[in-house]
Amino acid sequence: MDGRSPGHAASLESRAMADYRRGNLTAAADGFAAARQAYASANEPLKAAEMANNLCVALVSLGRGEEAVQAVEGTAEVFARAGDRVRASQALGNLASALEAAGRLDRAQAVFDQAIEGFRSAGDREGESQTWHALSRLQLRLGQTFGAAASAQAALDSHPRPGIVRRVLRSLLRRSLPRP
Repeated sequence: MDGRSPGHAASLESRAMADYRRGNLTAAADGFAAARQAYASANEPLKAAEMANNLCVALVSLGRGEEAVQAVEGTAEVFARAGDRVRASQALGNLASALEAAGRLDRAQAVFDQAIEGFRSAGDREGESQTWHALSRLQLRLGQTFGAAASAQAALDSHPRPGIVRRVLRSLLRRSLPRP
């Protein structure tokens, strides 16, 4: 298998995923970077973009925010051009998380908003809910208490399977937010 074959790239991806699951984040990041390059060499841009997103997640977990931003930038556009709105929105969410890890909090907030809108337009309520939750945590960091509460409420409202705990939390949040 040469470095340009999809089989080689898939092997690198598989090893990187195994490293990630074992918590060996440095090896996972190295593996995702190698898999990204191998998929790009094999002319598989969607798989290369997917590996860039996986690399981003590993780098954020390692506290390497700026590198994570560099890894994931442009991948949302790759997915959007392919008509994959869900993965485009996931890439935006990953970019926002990387921006947050890099300390670029205002930009992260704006990109989280874009990801939420993308998930909403794609009908992915789970992705929308998770992104609202991430935005809520960021807003708390920024001292935006009411915005964080409203985002937490939106996370609960958009969750496709609210369950009893989420329904109770939603009720409590509704009572605590000011009425317009």
